[in-house]
Amino acid sequence: MRLFLLMLLGLMAACASTDRGPDSPPDWINGKSSQFPGSQYLIGRGQASQRDVAADRARADLAKNIEVQVVAQSRDTVSAQRRTQDGEVAGETFSETASRDIVTRTRQVIRGARVSDTWRDPKRGDFHVLATLNRAQAARRLRDEISLLDDRARAAIERARQVDDLLQKIAAAQRAVDAQLQRNELQRVLRVVGLSGQGVPPKWSLADLQAELLDLQSRLKIRVQANDGALASVVAGGLTAAGFMTGSEEEALYTLQARFSAGPVARREGWYWLRGNLELKLVDRGDNVRGTASWPLKVSAQEKALLQQRLMQLIDRTLEDELRAVILGFAR
Repeated sequence: MRLFLLMLLGLMAACASTDRGPDSPPDWINGKSSQFPGSQYLIGRGQASQRDVAADRARADLAKNIEVQVVAQSRDTVSAQRRTQDGEVAGETFSETASRDIVTRTRQVIRGARVSDTWRDPKRGDFHVLATLNRAQAARRLRDEISLLDDRARAAIERARQVDDLLQKIAAAQRAVDAQLQRNELQRVLRVVGLSGQGVPPKWSLADLQAELLDLQSRLKIRVQANDGALASVVAGGLTAAGFMTGSEEEALYTLQARFSAGPVARREGWYWLRGNLELKLVDRGDNVRGTASWPLKVSAQEKALLQQRLMQLIDRTLEDELRAVILGFAR
């Protein structure tokens, strides 16, 4: 009987703590939610004059809460990058790529979020919305994605070690690294969402995979041929920026042939315009074409003499963004 009375009193106390009048704000407005404890749920709050807007803000707040924790964790681990100059630490920056990946992953995770409670302020008329994300369900989805990335990495590693073609080896090694980089971001999100801080132990060391990729790249030398000296210089710089080694005719396994076919210079409304097509062709020692790529380009200037300079700048930016992916694409 004593035990029954204690249980009854506990139940009555719990009901009293969650029961509130229609005008009373819920506990999550300015604090933690008793109904959705932090050990089981992540929460976000939103406020607006319209309910839908408040709900969107609650989801955004939920995502932001996750992002802040993941970014903080990343800064404390491997995502901090140090810039050095003459052996001295010149500064520290957070990888923009990692930040974008974290935002992308977080948005994917909160697809499982739902609106769990709504309260309207009787005085101001504003809606307050609570968005919640079940930690266990979100963690399960993250583990499934990590498992798929591990499968992708395994297949790429096996491919890199089986094929003889060096370019194909590099392309496969890059796919393995890419899969592990994505896995790292998911792992960081999982550590926050799952609350345990453990995640899923990796099967391969990212540092080892990156070292293997760099070793393969160091063995691949490419020479540049172009129909213009300035173009040859820009393409060679693009190769170096993309992580490839340039070499002489004797050293190189491939030749990257570059050609810009320019149209006539046009003048309109006080501006000179130059249009043309940049074509790259990768050829092996047996004169077999491994692949071609082209980009339509156009530049303008108020002085005709500046067109060539701006064209080279545009080609440089284009190659910086796309050359590595293009060359690795030739491995297929």
